[in-house]
Amino acid sequence: MHPSFLTALCGALALAAPLAHAQVTGDPIRVDGGLVSGAWQANSAVRSYLGMPYAAPPVGKLRWKDPQPVASWGGVREATALGKQCIQPARLPTALSTEAAGPQAMSEDCLYLNVWTPAASPASKLPVMVWFFGGAWQTGSGGSPVATESDLPRQGVILVTFNHRVGPLGFLAHPELTQESPHRSSGNYGLIDQAAALQWVQRNIQAFGGDPGNVTIFGQSSGASGVIDQVASPHTKGLFQRAVAHSFGVRHMLRLPDAEQQGLRFGKGAGADSLAALRAMPAQEVLKASIAAKATFFPIADGWFMPAPVRQIFIEGRQQQVPLIIGWNRDEGTTYGLPGLIAAREPIEKRFGPRAAEASALYPSGSAPQTVLSSAMLHADTMFGVPTWTAANEHARTAKNQVWLYHYEHEQPFFPGQKYLEFENVPKLGAFHGAQVPYVFGTLHVLPRAWTETDRRISRQLQAYHLNFARTGNPNGAGVMHWPAFADRKNTVLHVGETPYLGEVPGLDRLEFLDAIVRSQP
Repeated sequence: MHPSFLTALCGALALAAPLAHAQVTGDPIRVDGGLVSGAWQANSAVRSYLGMPYAAPPVGKLRWKDPQPVASWGGVREATALGKQCIQPARLPTALSTEAAGPQAMSEDCLYLNVWTPAASPASKLPVMVWFFGGAWQTGSGGSPVATESDLPRQGVILVTFNHRVGPLGFLAHPELTQESPHRSSGNYGLIDQAAALQWVQRNIQAFGGDPGNVTIFGQSSGASGVIDQVASPHTKGLFQRAVAHSFGVRHMLRLPDAEQQGLRFGKGAGADSLAALRAMPAQEVLKASIAAKATFFPIADGWFMPAPVRQIFIEGRQQQVPLIIGWNRDEGTTYGLPGLIAAREPIEKRFGPRAAEASALYPSGSAPQTVLSSAMLHADTMFGVPTWTAANEHARTAKNQVWLYHYEHEQPFFPGQKYLEFENVPKLGAFHGAQVPYVFGTLHVLPRAWTETDRRISRQLQAYHLNFARTGNPNGAGVMHWPAFADRKNTVLHVGETPYLGEVPGLDRLEFLDAIVRSQP
């Protein structure tokens, strides 16, 4: 059963259902709220519809509430500009994420989505791919040019990107919020936004030529975590049929009582001793207070939308049984810089207790380069390797459908002297966190690199795997190396590099060691 708020939203918008005769090439078309008109992209056969609201602005009394129905508008809405990204910290100007995101305005009024379609009519029933952006649940949007300039739609799919609430405005739990909630829960507003966007797709995508019965959700980093969370939630069944998680990383999920106490402490520290006072604060002040307090807010096990920590749900086999592509990158840790890497490692005795000697053997220190390398490896294994490998194992064991596991190892060709914040004290970025994303979207041209035919070939291969998966639920097809479904300790992992090959799980001894540590904890 879908969440009650989504059911109510669907009913409230019944009068705004897509017109059966709507033509993508014959704007305007009807979506939730009214009529919209898009624009043809330059030099392409793709039409874009940008900045369409999928929920009411989450402002005022709607701050920290489930997404509410869109207000109707009169006339035709020109859907030709991206909506503003949600309130979030400014990105550092020399960071890789800044380069990929491009300049974007922000607002608390931010629940908008975008659709790119090559279709001529609803009869086309094209596969739909819905992108979940990354950004550690604190930053990001559906407006990054690495995604919005994708050529995936030109290859016969509908592409959807969207914004959702992040940081304290997206994941604050509070006893008063729980009290006013019909579900007696709070804190997962960003996740519920994601589900609301998927509900919008179900109600409206046919008008753009898409098939609501063939939806693939795919994301990277926290976007991959969002994908896995939607797979784990009991409230999103039927909203998608396939899932792709790039660099799935999961932190310890607070349960609702602990998250509520975190929210109370945050409010008091911000000088707001009640929910009313928190809602009266300007959104930027809420953000500033969280930055000043060094408070970070993430999805929680709220007992409703996420009934238990996602790892537990997968181990118990309670997740949705959908085909899954999942994987991580060889050098995930490098973009966190040297201080972050050392913090992830030290002190190894305190972190691993009686098993510290085993940890030191797996992640040796010595010379400065060796320490940096092993620290990066530990960070990558802990944050991404173990969660990804565990999810693949448990999904393959408990779900009726298949899993495909990959390990990304190709390095982006930076120009000589090209520097970013993440290079500081790290010899090189390697196959860093997020390195594969422009290859998947076919947007190498967006980033300044010394791209070669090898890069373009890898991009074509990754796109083919994703497009095949979106069409059929299986990444295999003509023109790509056969990729068998994942089976642990067998040569079933696709190693993506200059010359792709099938091999075993990389660093399996390290992953098994870290997984045993996690399983031993209460």
